[in-house]
Amino acid sequence: MLQAKRRKRPQPFIIKDKYFHKAKKEGFRARSVFKLEEIQKTFELIRPDMKVCDIGAAPWSFMQFIKRIIKDGGLLIGIDIKKIDTIGGKNVYSLQHDIFEYTTLRPKIKEILGSEDRFDVITSDIAPNTTGRKDVDQYASVELNIEILKFADEFLKKWGNLLLKVFKWEDFWDLTKEIRTRFERYIEYKPLACRDRSFEEYIICVNKKD
Repeated sequence: MLQAKRRKRPQPFIIKDKYFHKAKKEGFRARSVFKLEEIQKTFELIRPDMKVCDIGAAPWSFMQFIKRIIKDGGLLIGIDIKKIDTIGGKNVYSLQHDIFEYTTLRPKIKEILGSEDRFDVITSDIAPNTTGRKDVDQYASVELNIEILKFADEFLKKWGNLLLKVFKWEDFWDLTKEIRTRFERYIEYKPLACRDRSFEEYIICVNKKD
């Protein structure tokens, strides 16, 4: 009897450019860390002793970088739907959880952070599973980021800042409308480590209103 050949699971495409090799050399888990590094140098979002949450944290390169800034006096929680691969360290926590399952995520955050406390900064490098259709992928990206804004409604301090990554296209303005209701202003920024052909962009949401 003939049997169908088992298909190999497609491997994720990895960009092995200068940022990839630099990340390996400096001990970071992904090239994406240099996007955050440039944003930090430009805007100084994160400072020592801050409480920070990183959403869509895998493969944890953002957390590696943030941990170096906040030092032992801060607190860092990473959230991702993928299997946890902790970076370790004092006051560093990793949660394997779906950001959309908010009712079960909330008590886990409160247990670590404290029932009355909030984050100084929330960062996100989250992206949807891409389909190759620009309109579908961009809509899914906006939907994810609106969910993160809802998370920030409860867990980000007043005057706190939020970093989002979005695929920018037609639905982008639906996201900025939601941002303007919550923050005093926002800044669009595309770090050099982003690919030239990529339509991803970062948004720095400044000074949460409440």
